[in-house]
Amino acid sequence: MVPAGVPKTLYQVLLEMIYITQGKRGSIGIEALFKAILVLPKSCLEDLILVIKIEDIIHELQLLHIPYNIAGDALEIHNGRITLLPPKFFEHSETLNSLLTALSLIQECDFLFTLPSSKDQFHFRNTHHRGYTDFFRSYFHINDVSMTFKGQDFDLLLLTDHIPLREVPNAIKADLFGKVEVCLRGCLKYFNSYEDVIILGLNPHAGENGRIGIEELSFSAFLKPLVQKFPQISFVGPLAADSLFLSGFKSKKKTLLISPYHDQGLPIFKSLRMFHSAQITFGLPFLRLSVVHGTAEDIYGKNLADPTSILYGLETIFTSNYGLHFNRTSARA
Repeated sequence: MVPAGVPKTLYQVLLEMIYITQGKRGSIGIEALFKAILVLPKSCLEDLILVIKIEDIIHELQLLHIPYNIAGDALEIHNGRITLLPPKFFEHSETLNSLLTALSLIQECDFLFTLPSSKDQFHFRNTHHRGYTDFFRSYFHINDVSMTFKGQDFDLLLLTDHIPLREVPNAIKADLFGKVEVCLRGCLKYFNSYEDVIILGLNPHAGENGRIGIEELSFSAFLKPLVQKFPQISFVGPLAADSLFLSGFKSKKKTLLISPYHDQGLPIFKSLRMFHSAQITFGLPFLRLSVVHGTAEDIYGKNLADPTSILYGLETIFTSNYGLHFNRTSARA
């Protein structure tokens, strides 16, 4: 069914596309996006749909001194044409108005790329959500939605994400490892299987066999079903996080690190490959990606935004197994 307010002719062509949603207004998202777009080949631009307010697009293009022309539902810049789809919702934040518009159209074969936003943008149906991932869990009624970060040296999965540290021990239960399976199956579908999965301990020294903490004692039991379901993968751990990164962790195999909580693995990941990485959400009906940085409102409008994470994320889509046209040239070509 064609969503109300969207032209039928436009709806018919919105297949196998990348929907890019606005993020927070007054942040660096749109600036970084257009810096990335300028270096993409023309063939890649044809697959983009910008679900962004037209006035915000014009404002950013003028700030960046990028020549443009808007003809109907298309944005014309020097290296190609991009489809424009202004948000069809108006009662929420800019982030949600844009996101809900994309979600009303997106298909399983499409991709969603969200520009950075902040936690105050996710008030929906009388509930305040702690960011995109929390919103997606509620919107799609799916608990096992994983927050995964894809990098050049290794990938990182957060076993828990945006919850207070005091809640982490009680949150780590057998059913929470369902998101590990979702991540492994998502990677197999889009990027081929991991070879190694390393889980980090929750406590210092990974608990020292129960002398410092007991949470790690249950990890083996939680992982046992995954070992049986994915015999091609080597599962290791729990390991102490401090010693793992001492010499600068770099595996020769396709590796996934599992971190029990947000501020354990993520600072290390970002310090190694801050912008040469992207956030991936597995478990949704489609693949969603985003940048690894925030809104950086302090440098908004100063032409200082770094587009590397957007480029990395788009390249990840174009080179995926389930990517557009399956033989797409790399976005960095």
